[in-house]
This record gives sequence, C-alpha cells and structure tokens, in this order.
Amino acid sequence: MKSTMAGWVAMLWMGAACAGFAQAPAGWNFEITPYVWLAGLEGDVSVNGRSVEFDKSYGELFDATEPSGSLRIGAQYQRLVVGALVDHLSLGTDEIEVDPRARGGSLESKLLLTEVLAGYRVDGWSEGQTFVLGAGVRNLHAEHDLALPGGEIFARENDVTDAMLFVLPSVPVLPSKIEGLRFNPVLGIGAGDSKLAHELFPQFQYRIAGAVTARLGYRTVGWKSKDDQESTFRMAGLIAGIGLTF
Repeated sequence: MKSTMAGWVAMLWMGAACAGFAQAPAGWNFEITPYVWLAGLEGDVSVNGRSVEFDKSYGELFDATEPSGSLRIGAQYQRLVVGALVDHLSLGTDEIEVDPRARGGSLESKLLLTEVLAGYRVDGWSEGQTFVLGAGVRNLHAEHDLALPGGEIFARENDVTDAMLFVLPSVPVLPSKIEGLRFNPVLGIGAGDSKLAHELFPQFQYRIAGAVTARLGYRTVGWKSKDDQESTFRMAGLIAGIGLTF
C-alpha cells in the first residue's frame, strides 16, 4: 500500500507541474498548489483490541517522518466552486501508552487523507469579502503497525469516510497597503463513519506575481469515533505551499 500511496502522490505533483502550461477553458479559473503540511499526531487508536494513546508534535516526530506530499486543487466558474485536498503522511513514534496489558512499544502510521468539495460563493457585507458555502466528502485511509516490547507486532488498516459541510470565508487584508493578500480560513464539520469530524484551517493567500500564489496557515483535522471507547484522532500543524493560478 505504501508504494501505491507514493505513486498517487507523485502523479499528483507531476500534474501540478504540468498544469502551469495548460490553458483554462473560457470562464473557468484554476489553482493547483503543492504544499507541505508539518502535521503532528494526537489521540488514541485501537489495534487488534489494544488501545494506544499518543501525543507527538511535528518537531518530536521529525526524525521518524518519511517524505510526504500534499496537493490542493481548486476551480471556479462564476459563483460555482469545486476543489480537492490530498495528503499523504507517514509518521511514527516510540513514545506511546498502551492499555494495561502492555507498556511501551512503537506505533507507525501511514495516512492518506482526501477531501472533495463543491460549493457556491456569496458576497459578504464589506467590499471584496466573500463566503463559499459547500458540501463534500472526507476520507482517511490509515494503516497502523504496533510493535510491543515483547516482540509482538499488530497491524490494522481501515477507512473512515464522512460527509462534510464547509464554510470558506475570504477577506482582503490591508488592501490599501498590500495588493493580493487575503485571509482564507476553512471551517468544516461532518459525520458518517465518525461520530464527529471537524476541520479548522486559518490561512493567508498572497499573489506573488502573475500566476504564482503562496499559501501559509495552520491546519487541524480531527475525528471522534462511534465506538464505546469514544476514541479520537487529530492531526495539526503548519502548512505552506506555492502554486499556480490560470
């Protein structure tokens, strides 16, 4: 599965590079932005009946983090907005708390997070301000490998798919002094396989020159499961990328 994930991410990055030479159809506007998400992990998961708790920032996980890739794709036609986010992360930690049957060990997690969205843009109450009201689907494919001190190794692979509602405000920042700078947060909430799925993604967008756009923000996505243990899982960290608009 690891090679499959890496292959998909590589294809998406190649698509982002090639898209800069494409011409958008009349009336359409596109943005393709490869980016880096410095995400840490927090929460607890169940692997073969064993509950594992962890809380590691990106800085603490850095030495165990494998190369990953992320891509944002967006398109607009008049007031119609569609988009997708794809993230592949491979993270690990040996500082975990396992249920009373075992202590210590290590947890390796390979994650493929995909979001798709369709929405409608409405004008705000001030000049240049807009809101996108949208709905979509978020899927998390996760592979967890738990190694215990006694040499036992357990694995779990699962998918979590949730229907999501999104609000995407867009507000110009200091328009009289800085041209092309906007604040574009993303707020999302949903449910499905999860009891609760959520996302908070404040970010700044800046048009550097011509078709080149930069994004910088802090993204948090999380889940609360439907099982009796009320397990949770959260990824959060800085996110930055430079993309193309056409």
